[in-house]
Amino acid sequence: MDSKLFSFIAAAISSLVWTNLPSIFSLLLLLVAVFLFAKRFIHLAYFFIGIIWMASVGHWQYSLQLSSEQTSKPIIVLGEVITLNHKDQQVRFNLKISQINANKLKLTRIIRVSWRHPSWLVQQGQVVKLEVKLKPPNGLANEAGFNYQQWLFSKGIVATGYVKESSESELLQNVITSRQALLNKLLNLDLHHISWVSALTVGYRGLLKQEDWMLVQQSGIAHLIAISGLHLAMLASASYFLFVWVSAGVVSRIYRLHKVNLHIVAMTLTTLVTFWYSSLAGFGLPTLRAWLMLTIAALLFVNNRNIRVSRQLLIGFSMFLILFPLSIYGLSFWLSFTAVAIISFIFWRWPVKKADFSITTAFFSMWRIQLCLTFLMLPIVAWQFSYVSIISPFINLIAVPFVTLCLLPLCLLATLLLWVYPDLAKVLFGWVDYLIGLSLGTLNKVVVFPWSSIDLPAMPFVVWGLLFIAMILLLLPKFGVSRKYIFLLFLPFFSYLLESRDTDWKVDVLDVGQGTSVLITKNLKAIIYDVGASYPSGFNMADSVLLPILKSKGIKEVDVVIVSHGDNDHAGSLSFLLQGVAVKKVMTTADLCREGYHFKWQGLNIGVFWPDDPVKYDDNNSSCVVKVSDEIHAVLLPGDIDKTIERVLVEKYGDNLNADILLAPHHGSNTSSSVAFIEAVNPQYVIFSQGFMNRWQFPRKEVIERYQHVFQDSQMLPQEVFATSETGQVSFTLNFNSASPIKTKTHRQDMYPFWYANM
Repeated sequence: MDSKLFSFIAAAISSLVWTNLPSIFSLLLLLVAVFLFAKRFIHLAYFFIGIIWMASVGHWQYSLQLSSEQTSKPIIVLGEVITLNHKDQQVRFNLKISQINANKLKLTRIIRVSWRHPSWLVQQGQVVKLEVKLKPPNGLANEAGFNYQQWLFSKGIVATGYVKESSESELLQNVITSRQALLNKLLNLDLHHISWVSALTVGYRGLLKQEDWMLVQQSGIAHLIAISGLHLAMLASASYFLFVWVSAGVVSRIYRLHKVNLHIVAMTLTTLVTFWYSSLAGFGLPTLRAWLMLTIAALLFVNNRNIRVSRQLLIGFSMFLILFPLSIYGLSFWLSFTAVAIISFIFWRWPVKKADFSITTAFFSMWRIQLCLTFLMLPIVAWQFSYVSIISPFINLIAVPFVTLCLLPLCLLATLLLWVYPDLAKVLFGWVDYLIGLSLGTLNKVVVFPWSSIDLPAMPFVVWGLLFIAMILLLLPKFGVSRKYIFLLFLPFFSYLLESRDTDWKVDVLDVGQGTSVLITKNLKAIIYDVGASYPSGFNMADSVLLPILKSKGIKEVDVVIVSHGDNDHAGSLSFLLQGVAVKKVMTTADLCREGYHFKWQGLNIGVFWPDDPVKYDDNNSSCVVKVSDEIHAVLLPGDIDKTIERVLVEKYGDNLNADILLAPHHGSNTSSSVAFIEAVNPQYVIFSQGFMNRWQFPRKEVIERYQHVFQDSQMLPQEVFATSETGQVSFTLNFNSASPIKTKTHRQDMYPFWYANM
């Protein structure tokens, strides 16, 4: 049984590395093979079933995508709001739509939209009719930072967009869910730390700010601030013992009930209570995973079946793959199941015997779990976030019992009283608020210590995988193999920590949507040209793109930031960048970004070609035009200049404009990229930095044709044109002062080419 489930799971997991979905025809062939091999090669049959299942899910998701006609113009949708909202936040919500224009859908679809000026307070459970402008799910594609597009896919969201101001918009049913009603009651309480209270009580983390998430990351308490498996296990234990105690009291007084199995009654009621509790979290996937595992354990208990923990994990994993297959493309799934598997491993390796149980034993068992969890989760956390929290086991040793045995019961009791005795509930929530305040004050004092966490450079998954295997082997009993050989698995990790002797310099044109940001690196030092946009919501390209990439590369200080001009899509994130990383020098057209300025940086020449006097021109035409070069290769970064300035540059500099890599002026606007300018630069590679389905339709078709026409007349081969909206981040590696060919990589084709992230 175990080996069959393992074969199915292994096949399903293999979908994580598919670059394309298997064709329908190949799936039919595999289905025939399943029937042929079912008896003689049963494990192979289960493996094929896993492939067929996940590929079918993928094709199903493709079939749910909206048509090009539905994403090319505004449409009227009818649906139900399925995410929590409140009046003080930017209105962005998920909508389960059942009708598009006049067409009722056979299957509902989920879209995610924002609404700048809502006509009413949008709340979970409402049925609405809205005029929306949608586009296919898409996100920024860079080597570090949050993968929004993959997150959308894992949630089954088929389109994103915004609500248009329209007379068609209408609130059809103003009925809200009990979870939304509870959140509204919480928000009406006068609590200083309502963001944390709402996370603990209803699993709503929308009120948490950026600094809150930083604190959570540095302290390693992310698993405590939302309803998850830990909370469900605590409630299940308390409920079970309470129901046994109450049932025993009732049964002992009624003779006819003496034959009732109290354990079955208590387990059944506990399953129902935890189901209700899961509804408080909106049946989030982490909660559903925990409830599913609890239900499996309850069924085994009721039926007097005692199976190994490993088999329970395999059954739970398989069921979740069948019920919620898209969840494996989200990070939380792997963090949750890995943590559960590690805890199971710890209890297998160091079993606690009932005869030896004591308070001291319980304390040391909890301490061992925290240490081993931190130790074994280190490769996974570091792989995803490029940091390790040193203080996490010490904090969790206190935080886990404090939250699960104190804060959480208070929140649950207060929630129940909120409907029948609100005054007492308010007092209890006041205690919770006070205790959270004390806890946050302590955490903020602890995480500021230099040793509290360690930043690590980005490393390939294989390196972290070998490190994880080595750690497991170190904790296993000896099997006659010398442990010194295990340390060979650590060598790839330590080799990445050594200082690089690479002489290459690298140019990364980052995907920052409709904007520009270019990162130039050499020997763990960096120059940044433009920083991308920031938005009223607080979202900015420094926090979402630049800082994560700098961190993943191990760059702790930026030598120079060049801001081409003041437009938001080029300079909007500057203040956020300066807050997040040390910057030695900022260059703008108000100071050093003037024609003729030149400096050396690690052997590279950085020269400013424009502007002569920024006051004479508008923002775009006063852009700081910069050329970065060694003795062989060059990169030209022209900002948002138009054809008039291009003409001036051609007349002034002629062949000195020549560069291997050109960032297309003004994102591919038809007002730029004149033929004379393209011929003078004569680039081998051209990159358009622009947003997906942007309203200006950059790069313009005429501009692309001009480049292609010049390329046809040029003798330089190969020549390529990239658009960040299609390729994501574009990376160039240039060998310093060498005629070696330039190496190119794009995020969507080379770094992260998987089907589910590039639909």
